[in-house]
Amino acid sequence: MTDSTRRFSDRVEAYRKYRPGYPPAMISTLLEKTGLDDCAVVADVGSGTGIFSRLLLDQGIRVAAVEPNTNMRL
Repeated sequence: MTDSTRRFSDRVEAYRKYRPGYPPAMISTLLEKTGLDDCAVVADVGSGTGIFSRLLLDQGIRVAAVEPNTNMRL
């Protein structure tokens, strides 16, 4: 059985370099549609390098990021 927590272990640098971010309009739409505000806490499960978490943090939203792959968290 494959250990999925190591799926990106040998590709972390490429992931960081080539993984596109999210368009600014996406986060605005998400906040508008969900009603999230600075009182919210969001769980980002499988957070990778934190691309999505950073967008939320920039909006003042607290984030609990969980990434099982140690190399992706560094």
